[in-house]
Amino acid sequence: MTPWKVLVVDDEEGIHGITRMIFRGYEFEQHPIELIHAKSGREARQQLTDHSDIALALLDVVMENDDEGLQLVEYIRNQLNNQDIRVILRTGHPGYAPESQVIVNYDINDYLSKAELSASRLLTSVVVALRSFRDIKNARTQASQDNLSSALDEQRLATISQQLNQQVRPLLKQSQRLQQMDLNPVANDLAVSLHAHHQRLDNNISMLNPCPPVTQADRVALAPLMDEILYTFLPQCRHDGWLLDYKLDTALAAEIHCDPTLIRQILISAIELAILQANGADLKLSLQPAAQQGQLLISVSLNDGQPVFPSSHWAQCLQNHLQRLCQQLQGRLSEPDERGTINCQVPLLEIE
Repeated sequence: MTPWKVLVVDDEEGIHGITRMIFRGYEFEQHPIELIHAKSGREARQQLTDHSDIALALLDVVMENDDEGLQLVEYIRNQLNNQDIRVILRTGHPGYAPESQVIVNYDINDYLSKAELSASRLLTSVVVALRSFRDIKNARTQASQDNLSSALDEQRLATISQQLNQQVRPLLKQSQRLQQMDLNPVANDLAVSLHAHHQRLDNNISMLNPCPPVTQADRVALAPLMDEILYTFLPQCRHDGWLLDYKLDTALAAEIHCDPTLIRQILISAIELAILQANGADLKLSLQPAAQQGQLLISVSLNDGQPVFPSSHWAQCLQNHLQRLCQQLQGRLSEPDERGTINCQVPLLEIE
């Protein structure tokens, strides 16, 4: 069984002998205690190097120097950067290192006076220290397992997203090609509706991945983009009986320079979130120059009615995704106001 390693540092051989006698045959949680001895600060430093898994150090204060034990505490905490090992100071000269001063100034876990120290008191202090060391190690192990699980979950999501994208992309291309064919009105309407559903599905799948990197800014015609966004939500508008309209501020140029993929994802995600808050009310999408020069303000607001603020996991996912998209463009997402308006502000590289 793996023992609990306890480093005993003292320049008096008698202290080592008494400590061996107290802990002979003693176990904590079915694990034996292994004593590692050092009679000086130099030897203690070597033992700490040789045994990186020491759980507890019992340090004498006065050895080759009046504050050698305190120097060892500094060495353990700052040079070895070992915050896990528990440290108990034992001193036969309390005047050299007053308890109140040492407790405040040094990262130790207990302070014992040899003159008042009994076997029972030492055993109690050691058990408390070992229990604390055990809890620290358990917490670190759990955190490591959680991080591994989180990494595996992210990898799993990335794999699923990749597979979904491989299946959805051909559907998007096919539904887009259908709209370009000479179809009768009914078939064309079905093709438009199919493409709209594919676009929303593609946007939702993108939430499984980190935000795409900002590509080279391109010329984006606003009116065609806004028409495309309206057609994306047209099937749901018809089905649920609400309207989606848009307004372009006349101060905006017909074309802007921005990342077309990210700006499209921001528009779709903002409307998706607004639909959850609208409770069936009509929506208006507005684009206008922000008060800050060189910034574009994207707003999605309710035409009437009172918004609801859903606490569903899906609503939170949408909000987090929208926030990440805005940050990717060095912009920001504001908190919805009392009317439920969603405001995204993003910079424009150029407005012509």
